[in-house]
Amino acid sequence: MEIIRLIGDFAKALGSAPDLSHIGQPIVTILSQYTRLPEAALWIQDGENAQYHFLASHGYSDLSGLASALPVDHPLVVGISRTPHLLFSDEPSSSPAAAAMTTVRAAMCLGLRSKGRLLGFCTLGPQSRDARLDEESLAIVDTIAHIAGNSLDHHVAQDDLRRSSTLLRRTDRLRSLEIMAGGFAHEIRNPLTSIKTFVQLAPQRQQDPVFIKEFSKLALADIQRIEGLLHEILDYAGYMTPRPTEVDLNELVGSCLGFISSSAAHRGIELQTHLSPQLPPLSLDRQQIKQVLLNLLLNALEAMPNGNGLIRIHTRLLSQTGRPSWVQMQVEDQGCGIAPDHLEHIFDPFFSTKHSNSASEGAGLGLTTAHQIVREHGGTLTVESRVGEGSTFSVNFPVPDTSPTVSAARE
Repeated sequence: MEIIRLIGDFAKALGSAPDLSHIGQPIVTILSQYTRLPEAALWIQDGENAQYHFLASHGYSDLSGLASALPVDHPLVVGISRTPHLLFSDEPSSSPAAAAMTTVRAAMCLGLRSKGRLLGFCTLGPQSRDARLDEESLAIVDTIAHIAGNSLDHHVAQDDLRRSSTLLRRTDRLRSLEIMAGGFAHEIRNPLTSIKTFVQLAPQRQQDPVFIKEFSKLALADIQRIEGLLHEILDYAGYMTPRPTEVDLNELVGSCLGFISSSAAHRGIELQTHLSPQLPPLSLDRQQIKQVLLNLLLNALEAMPNGNGLIRIHTRLLSQTGRPSWVQMQVEDQGCGIAPDHLEHIFDPFFSTKHSNSASEGAGLGLTTAHQIVREHGGTLTVESRVGEGSTFSVNFPVPDTSPTVSAARE
């Protein structure tokens, strides 16, 4: 009964571990306790670097003899890969694996597998003549290894998913930066013109105090405008970690429209805003929500390849039981629309209804990323569309309970 309780507690500890970094210690601790070998060390697979990296240890007073990483062709890794269960340091004594175990003072080495893959291994020591286990003990150790291997598999898959999500966001941010770069060039043209005019006229009008004063103020304001735009685009491009702050959604809409207005005007597409003046501030990651809105605006532009259309951006409060509980942002276009059989897949990774080879068409990641970002903010992203009439994307964000109702509308 004691061993059943021990294994049950072990499985519970692994099941409640939040991530990969928290499962190593329970594994080395239980294996050390059950085999009665005071020293245990765990290495797990690092698929990106084709090696096994050190994760946890138990009972060592000095870790200097334990390598931080072992390549896949290391004798210890090769040895345990070829052994279905335990590898002992004295069998055979002349093998490279046994010599490697002697280096780390290990009496035995246990592989942690899932679906035939060696996800990790644990060395146990120090070396001892009575380190052998009977058949019942071997079966129990094998059960522990099986549980540990399944847990490793789960957490490795979660880590891979997180890395894939980060890659999706980074790829899509690069696409959004194309829009921002074009808008940035358009936005700085006017302030640069005024600064250039001031510099050209200054030598001739240097004795005119009114001119110097007024144009100096104008040039300084334009320089600050350019600095703000630079900060905005560099901040957007340079970070990935979420940073929720108090955000005025109307102000953010106005900021994004500044970056696409030039492209819209070039295509003959009109931008209209209908922004509620009573929006409460929201707790959002400004740059991530900007990424969402830029994606929706870019999709709206691409839905009207021939131009001469209209894009409407709405913000409003949605009430529930007499009080505002959601803020809604909508992007509505008059484009080609989305076929009904495509709507259910519109947020799937790499799904796209576009067949052009143009680099600007993207890889079908924008809506996937946008959907994930909105969901992580506790919101929803939905779409309604009719072929030949256009599409409306609706983003709903929850209102914080303590938010004051102040917001500046931009029309």
